[in-house]
Amino acid sequence: MSQPGWYPDPYGTASLRWWDGQNWTRHVNPQPPGGPPEDPPHQAPPPGQDSGGAAPAARSQPLDVVVDGVALHADDDVVSYGASVLAWSLVEWVAYWAVTVPGDPHVAVSAHGPVATFVFQAGRYPFHGGPRVQVVLDSARLPGGEAEAVWTRLTELCRERAERRLVAELAGRVRAGHPVDVAEGLTVHPGGVHGLRVSLPWSAIGGAVVDDTRVWIEPSDGGAPLLYVPRQNPNAVLIPELLAAVRPVGR
Repeated sequence: MSQPGWYPDPYGTASLRWWDGQNWTRHVNPQPPGGPPEDPPHQAPPPGQDSGGAAPAARSQPLDVVVDGVALHADDDVVSYGASVLAWSLVEWVAYWAVTVPGDPHVAVSAHGPVATFVFQAGRYPFHGGPRVQVVLDSARLPGGEAEAVWTRLTELCRERAERRLVAELAGRVRAGHPVDVAEGLTVHPGGVHGLRVSLPWSAIGGAVVDDTRVWIEPSDGGAPLLYVPRQNPNAVLIPELLAAVRPVGR
C-alpha cells in the first residue's frame, strides 16, 4: 500500500497534490520553499513504495472524527477539516487555546478547568486571508471529554509535525543576526526581545510560560512577569521553545 503524502501534481500544475494512499485527490497546495521532492510519482515508484530497501518509518495513528457534521482528519502529513487542508510541512503559523468559563455549572471541567470551547488553528501567511484550517470544538456538543481529547491529539500532531520545524527555522534566522516577529507583537532578536514598548536584554529574561490565555515572559530574577502576548496570536505557543533555543548560554 502506498503511503499518503504531498507529491508533485501529475496533472501538470505547479502545486503539490495530495495522494491518499490509493488515489490522487482534489486537494492541492503550493510548492514549499526549496522546490518539489526528489522522486515525483511519475518518475519513481508510487508514493511510499520502497525504492531502496529501507523499511518505512512507523506512522502515528490518524485522527478521524466528525465535528459539527464536518469530517476532521489529521495524520503525520496533513490536517484537514472539510474542504480546508494543509500539509504540516507547509504550515507557517499555529495557534490553539481553551476558552474557560469559570462559575458556569453547565460547562465541562477539564484539565484546563471549566472549558466551553477548544480552538485549533494552523495556516499560512498572510494571517488574514491566507489558507488555514480552523477547528472549534464545543464541549457541549462533544460531551464526555471528547472535545478535549480531539483537541489534545491535534495539538500533539502539530507540535511533532509543524512546531519543531517552525522553532528551528525562526531560531536559525535569529542566530544569523536577523530579528523575527512572533505572535504579532513580540520581536526576538540576537540581543533579546522587544514588545509592548518594552525592550529586554537576554540577561533580564528567565524564560517564558504558557497559561490558558497568555504567554508570559518571565524575568531572570524570579520576579513578576515582564510582558505577555495573547496565546491566540499566531505562533505565540512557540515562544518558550524559541527563547530557549536562541538565548545565549550562561545568560
